[in-house]
Amino acid sequence: MISVLTPSIETRARMLLECIASVQAQTYQEAEHLIHVDKELRGCAWTMNHLAEQASGEWLVPLADDDLLLPGALEVLLAYAAEADVVYSPPLVWGNADSMHFFGDPPRIPSFGLIRTTLWRELGGYDLGRRREEDRDFWTRALERGARFARADAWPTWVYRFHGGNKSYNQGVAS
Repeated sequence: MISVLTPSIETRARMLLECIASVQAQTYQEAEHLIHVDKELRGCAWTMNHLAEQASGEWLVPLADDDLLLPGALEVLLAYAAEADVVYSPPLVWGNADSMHFFGDPPRIPSFGLIRTTLWRELGGYDLGRRREEDRDFWTRALERGARFARADAWPTWVYRFHGGNKSYNQGVAS
């Protein structure tokens, strides 16, 4: 089973509905979608850890509320999972021509990926002291621990939408 984890904030209700629809449209049926709207603005690290504690899947997929899964995404990621602890893929990027930073090697990869739940728990999830780049910190710690990364290059499995309020580009956004 896969547990898709989506942190959100109240101002992104429309994008969250689109995100939910993209998860519900997946052909892989053994997935749960856990969502938490961070009304207290505790931050992405706290919200992701909170969701991961509730997850029952063997795999976790962090999926931001402003991102979308493409059809067949979960099946594609699982196809690369046999020999990996983390499966990642570059996204289809909407709204920005400068997207080369999505195509690096670990730890310089996006937060989206298929992560073994045992690895997440072994590393203690995201560092609660980080307000930015908690994903990159997690990837760095995973590499240091000897985690195996696989890149799914068959085709994009998800959509990153630039919209002016992306956390990656705005210091003041909580999630």
